Amino acid sequence: MKQIAIIGSGSWGVALATHLANNGHKIKIWSFLEEERDLINNERRCKFLPDLKIPENIVCSTNFEEVIRDTDFILHVTPSKFTRETFKQYKQYVGTKPVIICSKGFERDTMKTLDEVITEEMPEVKVGVLSGPSHAEEVSIALPTLLVVASLDKQVREEVQEAFMCPHMRVYTSTDVKGVELGGALKNIIAFCAGVTAGIGFGDNTFAALITRGLEEISRLGVAIGRKKRNFLWIKWTRRFSCYLFEQT
Repeated sequence: MKQIAIIGSGSWGVALATHLANNGHKIKIWSFLEEERDLINNERRCKFLPDLKIPENIVCSTNFEEVIRDTDFILHVTPSKFTRETFKQYKQYVGTKPVIICSKGFERDTMKTLDEVITEEMPEVKVGVLSGPSHAEEVSIALPTLLVVASLDKQVREEVQEAFMCPHMRVYTSTDVKGVELGGALKNIIAFCAGVTAGIGFGDNTFAALITRGLEEISRLGVAIGRKKRNFLWIKWTRRFSCYLFEQT
């Protein structure tokens, strides 16, 4: 059993907490808002996941030190725009604990990836990234899901993988931190555009074209910044599978 700190009480933070708690781990969540803390602790509910009953081995606090103390690792799950500001507030309590970034995006003013933001603030920290094709509401109700954890530290990769793995959760490991971050952040742009095409009434041809070319551009960008092409093979298979689905409908 692990003791795990989760920084952020939004839908993704609570979904990850619920999954890990159901795996038998003891979870402490940090929340920015007292009302969210009280809702989790007193009513065992999350306003972002209204049908979820939060397990009893999850507690929530607005105090960073209380949440992080005596934990094995930290999952950072705040919006990307608040990553640096939030990390500055709790980095004094990190010590040797790994920090696993579960947020997606870039720092707006600097365009740095979030692992760069964390290591800039605390160069000695062990950092990882958790991402995957996953929705918070489905993780929270234990639907089969695949995730990937990336870190340059083998022990961090294996520790996080072991904590998350169960019959309905498959976790792969990678050393390509930047590649995983890019894939997680940039696919949201394509997803947003896909929503626009649906909203203005374009059909399956446009949708498939957008996904196909968007995923190809993500792959090319990753290679251009020094990532290995093989690390983006999953994008090519996703593209082919998407085209197959459209051909069947």
